[in-house]
Amino acid sequence: MTDKPARARPPGIRVVVGIALLALITFAAILTALRANPAPSPGGVNANSYADEVASALANADSELGGDLVYELECNLCHLRGDGSQSPLFYGLADIAAERRPPLSAEQYLYEATLYPGLHLVEGYSNSMPDTYADRLTQQEVGHIIAFMLTFTDA
Repeated sequence: MTDKPARARPPGIRVVVGIALLALITFAAILTALRANPAPSPGGVNANSYADEVASALANADSELGGDLVYELECNLCHLRGDGSQSPLFYGLADIAAERRPPLSAEQYLYEATLYPGLHLVEGYSNSMPDTYADRLTQQEVGHIIAFMLTFTDA
């Protein structure tokens, strides 16, 4: 009497279901992460937009620490060097920001431009600024950076 060798079985339904569940869980995790920190809508800003966030961020803001962060994050490479053809320069920014996106104040506009750079593009520039600062920076760090940017006046 001869025993037949065991045949290798193709992946069963359990493997297929397992892979499908893993994909579904991964998709749900990504969707949850995106909903946790959604960017505001491009339109629909008003005088109160970001008001609480900006007040909190600027409460103990230090422009010198903001300058350090600008260099650490390498913002200076695009916004403080060159002729402004690649990105808007900081020079005169405090005055420009106050009028760039009514009814936002200069502080509110700079908050939005730092954390959600794709919401309002300055005419003549592409959306090339990193959009990761909302996840990477604390409110206090954002406040320091805004305080630093506000030191760039036309006067």
